[in-house]
Amino acid sequence: MGSLKLWMVLRLYGLENLQSYIRNHVELAKHFEELVSQDPRFQVVAPRKFSLVCFCLLPPHDKEDFANKLNSNLLDAVNSTGKLFISHTVLSGNYTLRFAVGAPLTEERHVNEAWSVLQDKASALLQNLL
Repeated sequence: MGSLKLWMVLRLYGLENLQSYIRNHVELAKHFEELVSQDPRFQVVAPRKFSLVCFCLLPPHDKEDFANKLNSNLLDAVNSTGKLFISHTVLSGNYTLRFAVGAPLTEERHVNEAWSVLQDKASALLQNLL
């Protein structure tokens, strides 16, 4: 059954277009990873795999035991906007946010807008901790 799905995708896009599509999404994820790396409030927690970036919001130094709840709250706040959807996983006991580029019409401006939403919601959550 899996080979039939692959055949349909190859038939729809063609090999070169499919390769271009995947490369573009990998580049968009790389761009997102760079945005995360530039903000000292966040940390990339695992190597980027294709178009998936795993990251977390770092808690204030005096509230490190609150990290998992903080990231869970960020996920809920971001997803409740309806502007983007992120998922999570647990890596080595740490609640980790996952951003994946996958929609066919995704452009760099969408990634930038998603990052802006994440930053805004993170700022609000961190402000409430003070």
